[in-house]
Amino acid sequence: MSLYKQPKSRFWWFQIMTPEGKRIRKSTLTADRAKAEVVEKTFLMGIRREAPVDRLHAMLDAVLGREARSTLGLDQVWHIYTEWIRATGKELERTTLNARECAVRRLADWAKTDYPAAAQVEAVDRAAATAFAASLADQEMKGKTRQNILGNLSTVWEALRKSRDGITNPWPLVRPEVRDSERGKAFTRAQEAAVLKAAKSAGSGWHLACQIARHTGLRYGSVSKLTWAEIDLKTGVIRHTPNKTKKHDIDVVVPIVKPLLKILKDARHDDPEGEHVLPIHATVYPRSHAKNASCRFSNILTEAKVGEGYTFHSWRHTFRTRLSEAGVSDDLAKRLGGWTEDATAARYDHAERIGEMRKAVESARKGPKAEAKPAKRRKKT
Repeated sequence: MSLYKQPKSRFWWFQIMTPEGKRIRKSTLTADRAKAEVVEKTFLMGIRREAPVDRLHAMLDAVLGREARSTLGLDQVWHIYTEWIRATGKELERTTLNARECAVRRLADWAKTDYPAAAQVEAVDRAAATAFAASLADQEMKGKTRQNILGNLSTVWEALRKSRDGITNPWPLVRPEVRDSERGKAFTRAQEAAVLKAAKSAGSGWHLACQIARHTGLRYGSVSKLTWAEIDLKTGVIRHTPNKTKKHDIDVVVPIVKPLLKILKDARHDDPEGEHVLPIHATVYPRSHAKNASCRFSNILTEAKVGEGYTFHSWRHTFRTRLSEAGVSDDLAKRLGGWTEDATAARYDHAERIGEMRKAVESARKGPKAEAKPAKRRKKT
């Protein structure tokens, strides 16, 4: 027999191979070993087609009871999902796994206190998903944050659907539509100066983080995880592949403007052996709850008095706005910020265009050129 116990599960599990070579792992839904052996034998009979399906179901009902036939508790979801990842050979970033585990835990806690009817995976239907999505909205959570949580749940449930019978994936039906503009308006030049000043006072690397984001358009996730290996201080170029575009093999190549280059050189001089440009941010991202409340970016925005509707992502919008103001072509702006979905264009060797790109980011830093004054007319002599 191949019965075994899973971590954090009181039930016996079994593992069997189909004639096609597919491995099946399932919970017997019972802590009684004798009953578990019957369940395993019943599944083997089903795989070998030794009895009609309805008779096999009747056998399971007789052993476990109809209510227990196919239930999977929310507390088992994460273990099942990680087992599926290992079985399929997928490789995921630790930050991605942390975000998905957090979403599953948030759902389980909510179901336990507010929606007991969804305590089992099979009971998480469209109504339960809608109720959970509404609870996130009631917390005044930003649309993008809600979209990420529900998207992570959708990904996990899709894996459950593929590995278990009788499970549907209701999460795509309740994901909110979010426009990128909702994630933070672009700063005016006066606001830029105020935020940079407040960031310098706040310490904790925020001034450098803001300078990098302002002059490269990188998202906070990329800024916080940026390594010195991705920065060529001699040629003044950053080569980085954001997590958001890694699956599309889209990288970003950005020339470093002179003021930022000086700041980066100073930072490297202070930490010549470090791996990350911003070690504090690399440590806490994306676990925002681990950040010291005194040095959150929201406090910097409050100190700068920029008003509502701004986030760290505003730097990305500011970078794009400054490029447009400087007359940079849409194609070049997309390449600089990684906005293009054209993977072929994004993988294009930028070496021949570095000069053009450097001119573009310098123009974005300085602002639109002032109109040329008309030449004075020389008096006739």
